[in-house]
Amino acid sequence: MSVDVHKSPRSVQMNIGIQRELRPGMVLTADYLRNISTHTLLALDTNHVGDARFLNMGAATNAIAATLTACGVATIDAAIVNCPGLHSTGGATIVDFAANGLDSGYSLCGGGPCPDAAFGGIANGANGTTALGGNQMLFPIGRSVLNALQLSLRQAVHNPIKGIRYFNLQVSYQLSRYDSQAADGDFINSAWNYANPSQYFGPNGLDRTHQISFGGIMDLPMHFRGSVIGHFYSALPTTLTLAPTGFPGGMFVPGVNGDGTGDGYAPNGANGTLGSILPGTNLGSYGRGIDGSNINDAISRYNQTFAGNPTPAGQALINAGLFTASQLKQLGGVMPLVNQAPGNQANNAWLRDFDLSLNWTYKIKERVEIQPGVSFFNLMNFANFDPPKNTLSGVLSLAGQPGLSAQAPVIGTANGTPGRQPDSLRVGLGSGVFGLGSPRVLEFGLKISF
Repeated sequence: MSVDVHKSPRSVQMNIGIQRELRPGMVLTADYLRNISTHTLLALDTNHVGDARFLNMGAATNAIAATLTACGVATIDAAIVNCPGLHSTGGATIVDFAANGLDSGYSLCGGGPCPDAAFGGIANGANGTTALGGNQMLFPIGRSVLNALQLSLRQAVHNPIKGIRYFNLQVSYQLSRYDSQAADGDFINSAWNYANPSQYFGPNGLDRTHQISFGGIMDLPMHFRGSVIGHFYSALPTTLTLAPTGFPGGMFVPGVNGDGTGDGYAPNGANGTLGSILPGTNLGSYGRGIDGSNINDAISRYNQTFAGNPTPAGQALINAGLFTASQLKQLGGVMPLVNQAPGNQANNAWLRDFDLSLNWTYKIKERVEIQPGVSFFNLMNFANFDPPKNTLSGVLSLAGQPGLSAQAPVIGTANGTPGRQPDSLRVGLGSGVFGLGSPRVLEFGLKISF
């Protein structure tokens, strides 16, 4: 893949709306907004290391031969039954073959030139050619779309009741969807599928379907001013992915796209430590059509339709006549079963916040103004969970198969969190700046203007 010229990222926004004064001082505004951003940067591996389309037949044959020799047997079927050279009991698994080279260059050589890897990329060293490693380059091919309906009601009143000189209240609501090719549109991301970077396009990691906000200011007697502001935002989404195996040969288990991603190896881009997106779902699916009440339906559909079948890398070995589908299944080189979620699986949570402040203003002559005050942030001390970048993990634990022990459910994941979420996902103060939704804070302040 090549790009003739670099294209600067751009964003085009349009909105159309109406505004109407319902009565003196009360204004209703309704807007439809659409924002399209294009040419943001996405990383792709131009050498396509680990891509199932580029099988190095010589390296694959050598890896199989080396494994059979290490086992002390002559055939793959014999190694499946018994592999005394590598295991005191039992037969070989796909992990053994992968460790000898039947794997991606990312797994075998950390992304460096890897002529001994069966899937070393386009420039894989076959037939005396030069071997190159992973070459992740940034391409201006990213895209995102925001669609939103925004409603706002504002009311300003002078002397509404005795003792209040001025009152201003605003309530707003937004119904929106923010879709993109990555969870974070502001930083450099890797495509979820190097061979088809536009395959996944779904809710961004900052997408909130519903956003309700309100705020008010009151001028009180004796130079006091009170203000309130509140936010109620619906939950952020999570992308469901297969858990990596942690062993060689991940491209035959959670690497369901066959593009070189999904094997769980960190050198493989921004998503390198993750398995592939759960087949049958999209970016940001958890919380957008799939939640704790029906996630087991999505898992069951995957288990019935995909689990037990070869990945594209496994199919490449079958097409080349190196293995049969039955042999790969017995070796554990097939897509895995996913564990069911608990019956009361937790969801990502809404953000709730209510702030209150009271200030007193005193003027010294005409030039100096003193304003002491007290503010309560998150006055009701709502327990908020799942801030951006720290929502429920979408990494789904796997059931066991040859070469892979059953993974225990993990608290804090989308198929391992019964009931209440763990405190590790609770919104905290962090740096102390922009701590929206963090535990209640009382602040005393003094402002001097001159």
